[in-house]
Amino acid sequence: MAIQILQKPGDIQPAQSPIIFSVTETTTAYTASEFQYTGFLYIWDGDINQSGSYKYQLRKFPNATGSGIFDFSRLVNSNLLDLSADNKSNILYYKAEFGYQYASGSTYVTQSGGLTPVTCSAGGTPFKAYDGYALFPDPINSTLHDINPCWPFMTDMCTVTQSITLEDTSLIGPSPAYRGLAMWVGDNDNGFFNQLVVTASYANGNEIRTIMPVVATGSTLTSLQISSSKAAPGDSWTPLPTTSGSSPLVSYTINAVSSSVRLASLNYEIDQECYYTPIRVAYKNKYGQFDWFNFYKRHNNTFNTDQRVYQPQLGSWSSTVLEYNEFQTRTQRYIVDATEVLEVNTDYLTEGYNNLFKQLLVADEIYWQTDGSTGTVRPLTIQTNSITFKTGVNNKLIQYTLVFDIGQPYKLIL
Repeated sequence: MAIQILQKPGDIQPAQSPIIFSVTETTTAYTASEFQYTGFLYIWDGDINQSGSYKYQLRKFPNATGSGIFDFSRLVNSNLLDLSADNKSNILYYKAEFGYQYASGSTYVTQSGGLTPVTCSAGGTPFKAYDGYALFPDPINSTLHDINPCWPFMTDMCTVTQSITLEDTSLIGPSPAYRGLAMWVGDNDNGFFNQLVVTASYANGNEIRTIMPVVATGSTLTSLQISSSKAAPGDSWTPLPTTSGSSPLVSYTINAVSSSVRLASLNYEIDQECYYTPIRVAYKNKYGQFDWFNFYKRHNNTFNTDQRVYQPQLGSWSSTVLEYNEFQTRTQRYIVDATEVLEVNTDYLTEGYNNLFKQLLVADEIYWQTDGSTGTVRPLTIQTNSITFKTGVNNKLIQYTLVFDIGQPYKLIL
């Protein structure tokens, strides 16, 4: 008897969507009493060669066709414990081995050797999972470079022109790291990209083009599968001077290049005048990395309190006479908490932002960058749970209002 692999994941998979292995027994042994397929799942991070022993053992009864179908996504995803703000890579390696077991009379037969390993993707390296999700109608086991229109950038922002100010930065976190531009630089089946071409345009017509090498590819460490770098004018980015002479920066483009072939490009335009103070928000996209968005119109910050009260006993009943002092009150607060709500309004947008805002609505990590120079952020939870998306045909102008709960309000209560 032998196990045949019918289906396996692509080389780079989102961990929140199905990670499917399908196996079958090549004879009719699966009709034996209490026949079950067994799956041994290895999950690890760090060095590619240090898988250790298996972490999970699963069993599946065969379906009507005799196949055993395993979905490892929840197990893999449960091992992605770090917040994306703490771990810019958030990549795991995994592999699987399969066997079988069945009842034969009074004994229970298990495969004693010769487990069928499925340890590698087509590129010869272990499978990789990132902290993201696939979309309908993406096929099962969609690999990253097949479903990402902006490959190798881990964003969908190449489908629009982003608006940004000269003061904006991409710093985030208590140990500030630049998170404005996330790129996949690990091993993959489609080769590597090795350069970024930054083209900056200025009001006087000047253009500055700079070629930047990308960090070395082919790393065996999960922590180096994704590279994050500066991408905003306020990052003091050497390839991106904010002025040419006395002429300000107007727009810029970042291209990924592989062997002189241009791949995706990210386009930015500078918003020169802001009547309101922009609210800059970073949110985890479907690739487990951060996209940034500026809310340029009016914002409101609402401070709410929540209290519980009781009526204390007034006066002193232990003396010879009843007395009360001037500090006593009939209604005493004993639990008082505060919540803060941030309401923001977008500028007028292009229709292409509709799909990107869906990722904001389902994001499980959202941050308000309150101080770009230090990377100081305040965590947000989106309160808005419904948006009627507008189109140019139906609405002419596209603008949205979103409401967030501030995750670290006024009082520190643990």
